[in-house]
Amino acid sequence: MSQEQFWVLFSKKLSGEASAEEQAFLESMIQSHPEWQYAIQNLTDLWKSQPAEDTSAGEDALMLHLHRMNELNISLDGNYQETLTSAGSVKKFKRWYWAAAVLLVMAGLFSIRSLSGSSNPGDEVAGQLNEISTRPGSKSKVQLPDGSVVWLNAGSKLTYNKDFGIETREVMLTGEGFFDVTKNKEKPFIINTSSIKIKVLGTAFNVKAYPEDKQTETSLIRGSIEVTIRNRPNDKIILTPSEKLVVENDIAHLEKDSKKQEIRTGNIARTELPVINTLMSINKLKYNPVDSTVAEIQWVNNKLVFRDESFSELAVKMERWYNVEIDITDLRIGEERLNGIFESETIVQALEALKEFIPFQYEKNGSKIIIHR
Repeated sequence: MSQEQFWVLFSKKLSGEASAEEQAFLESMIQSHPEWQYAIQNLTDLWKSQPAEDTSAGEDALMLHLHRMNELNISLDGNYQETLTSAGSVKKFKRWYWAAAVLLVMAGLFSIRSLSGSSNPGDEVAGQLNEISTRPGSKSKVQLPDGSVVWLNAGSKLTYNKDFGIETREVMLTGEGFFDVTKNKEKPFIINTSSIKIKVLGTAFNVKAYPEDKQTETSLIRGSIEVTIRNRPNDKIILTPSEKLVVENDIAHLEKDSKKQEIRTGNIARTELPVINTLMSINKLKYNPVDSTVAEIQWVNNKLVFRDESFSELAVKMERWYNVEIDITDLRIGEERLNGIFESETIVQALEALKEFIPFQYEKNGSKIIIHR
């Protein structure tokens, strides 16, 4: 059974029109494909929020859904296509037209793929892989086979073996994710990024590891975690609650250059220590004095929080948050420091709010925004 056919049956389950045999088959398919759990949960939540529908709206949603699948080069076999578009089926299937519309929305927010090989430098995650990704402007939640829950921020990707949880629990993260890990002393949970490796037993923490960012951050909410910097595998950093580890993303390049300098000077001990101090630091998490919420994880609650950040740093976050491209042409504007929270604001509303604190002008052409004096 193809993945597309699975979603057709799942739409019928959402609308309460799947037979007992179809539901039993769906359960077996879900167990065979744990990587679909994330999409299933989001589809279910979004379906529950749908308003009362009528036949014409449902039919329009279905046609739009089929059109979008055609654009994405996703095809259904002839039997399913005939069932979907049969004029006599409009009333019978009108509720799951809405499920199809939900599926259309979700198709634009995430992708799930099965891969072969390894996607990280150290080959920690190898073999048959599941890949879950979110596009800029979207966020998502996935439950892994071991019961651990991961929230993925915009423009992020999580990769793990199909046999995750059987022998090991290991994932590769690109971007930002908040992890609530199910405790298992026998099988530590390991997160790999391009610059660090995190080992936990059961805890809650946030990892921000966008490759284009200057820094990788690990913020611990509860429990404890062990962090290893890839270039220094013998150094283990233990974080305690309310601590954040910040590591420079270009650490490999900097350490390589520093070692060349050490050889030239002939004094390794003296030159190595300053380099380490400039490449990583342990800081306290940023709490909101009003409600004691942690700034580093408020994106999970759909809040873009910025605390004493430059406009240039905030612009990078806004690009992912709103799925836009921001070009700040004046360096002085980019250096301005800002504090605040965006929650339900559109990109235009956010820019207008920032103009109250920084004098600038902007032009918006589609998803491209140019900021200047």
